Amino acid sequence: MNFLNSNIKMKYLQPITICLLLPLISGQLNYPNNDSQNYNNNPNNPNNPNYNANNPNYNSNSPNYNPNSPNYNSNSPNYNSNSPNYNPNNPNYNSNNPNYNQNNSNYNNPNSPNYNPNSPNYNNPNSPNYNPSNPSNPNNPNYNSNNPSYNQNNPNNPSYNPNNQNNPSYNQNNPSNFNQNNPSNYNSNPSFNSQPLDQGDCCEEYCYTQDPEPYLNFGTKTAYDSITRRSGNQHIVPDCTAVQFWSLVRHGTRLPDASTIRSMRNMNKIHEEIARNYEQRRSFPDRGRLCPSDYDLFRRWRFNESINEGNANTLARQGVDDMKLLARRYKAKYPDVLQNYDERSYYFQYSTDDRTHDSFQAYIEGLFEQDAFKVHANTVNGNMLTNPFQNCPNWQDNQNLNSNSNSNSNSQFISRSEVERFKEKPEYQKMIRDVFRRLGFRFTLNATVIEDIYNLCSYEKAWNPQPRSPWCVAFTKEQLKLLEYVEDLKYFYESGYGNKMAEKIGCSSIKDMYERFERTINGNSDGNKATFIFGDTSSLLSALTALGTNKDYNLLNSENYLQQNRRSWKTSTMSPFAGNLVASLYQCNRGEKHRVMFFLNEVPIEFTDCSVGLCNWSTIQQKYENLVRTCNRDDICSSQRGSANKHSASLIIFILTSILAIRL
Repeated sequence: MNFLNSNIKMKYLQPITICLLLPLISGQLNYPNNDSQNYNNNPNNPNNPNYNANNPNYNSNSPNYNPNSPNYNSNSPNYNSNSPNYNPNNPNYNSNNPNYNQNNSNYNNPNSPNYNPNSPNYNNPNSPNYNPSNPSNPNNPNYNSNNPSYNQNNPNNPSYNPNNQNNPSYNQNNPSNFNQNNPSNYNSNPSFNSQPLDQGDCCEEYCYTQDPEPYLNFGTKTAYDSITRRSGNQHIVPDCTAVQFWSLVRHGTRLPDASTIRSMRNMNKIHEEIARNYEQRRSFPDRGRLCPSDYDLFRRWRFNESINEGNANTLARQGVDDMKLLARRYKAKYPDVLQNYDERSYYFQYSTDDRTHDSFQAYIEGLFEQDAFKVHANTVNGNMLTNPFQNCPNWQDNQNLNSNSNSNSNSQFISRSEVERFKEKPEYQKMIRDVFRRLGFRFTLNATVIEDIYNLCSYEKAWNPQPRSPWCVAFTKEQLKLLEYVEDLKYFYESGYGNKMAEKIGCSSIKDMYERFERTINGNSDGNKATFIFGDTSSLLSALTALGTNKDYNLLNSENYLQQNRRSWKTSTMSPFAGNLVASLYQCNRGEKHRVMFFLNEVPIEFTDCSVGLCNWSTIQQKYENLVRTCNRDDICSSQRGSANKHSASLIIFILTSILAIRL
């Protein structure tokens, strides 16, 4: 009877169970997977002939290829006219594209630098080729000021309307024309806000050009030569010989990104206003003004027009020198290891970024000079060593989770929120007011102008380490320390101890070093004597975090700036341009046979359980073996959401298998 009941139950329960699970099963088994043969209903499948034509990743080989995609096929007659890659030989070529073909008779983009000046439709009054006889050209010195279209915003014209208070260059210090104490009127200028500044004293008296020891720490934009390095022979260990060399190197001094370059170029206008403040308006403060030598340095500043968006993020000339000199110093220190090049002894790796590749190139020229062309290197993209946070979904999920958190616990502090909190503090707001007052302004400009001034100060100092940067005259030493702390906060919560993912991601570098040394110690070496990995700030800082260096007792946050005056986490000394972490393996005749010494920017790293920076290999094993054995990129970077989907699919397959087993 029980057997009969079981059969009856199975007869009716199996179809019901399968029907209930079928939608869930199909949803999981047909989960969007580009490699699945059943992947034929998903609108994101690029191999599906019915693929959704509105998807921007739509397959470019399909006749229905999405015309709104920026990668749309340029040979198609329906090619998207709004695409920046639009085919210039197509008669329907987009006339608003700045690269529009100037030989086309329909060419009509007046804002293009290649616009045909002989075209009858040529009508851009701001173009340098604009017809000077045209009475509508506001840049023409003969421009008719009686013309109703006269540009009253042109301050260089002698007929310029001095009463136009809507002009951003309007004389803010002319009491007869403009009431600067009226915030509603004054605020009509888009470069100013309605907060008046004290008309008398400003801040402490300070003369940058007369200071024998100016403050040179600018966070990750610090020049390598500006940080203090020990000279001497710390790398020489009595009764020991260096047998292996491992190095992680940040790229050398670079140019900024495109948006920062545009902001720098726009500082020409601010420079002119400051000059007027000091020479015409004489609106500088009674106390805290620029000293004569500071103002003379500032007055002679001109933006280097060779720096443009086309070479954004590329290695600067100084960056090439950084790398060559660094390589030569290490070669002189480790002649037994860094000998003439042979492929078996050396391993080089760099990311696909231009600045990283060029840093590698300059470095090997410093090492091998005329033999540099022989060097073989490994190029990687999104590698955990060179770009640890790139292509790491779990890190991005972690950032998004923290971004939505309102918690004030240390574990929930994130870079953006902590930086913004700090910028709201009284000491930071006072710094903003004092800088603008020092420069002769009677109302504060947008706070982003302070960041632009700081960028010019730091980058120009990095590009040219010897002369002083004109824009640094705007700040006192204490103000520069405030701005440095902003940078330290940012990276502390992105690549440091404020981010739980940083140590996990940085373990890849420590693992690479550890396993190479371990093979040599165990006699299983493949002949490798020297390893060089070229990366960026995040790769260096996350590696230092995994290594456990520069760790403070209290976490950095927006509330404890004054208590962090002697902090260890300072990106200026940890990751300047050309910053580098080196580990050297020694074979010794006395004591423990193998020992390791770490160097950060050529200075020995001192660990509490090591002797003057020299660590026994047994100590290294005790400190890092567990970190190395548990370090796995897939486990670290797999998205938690993706893992949940995998577990759900596994559960469903298990249930289905159980049902089939019962039936059999």
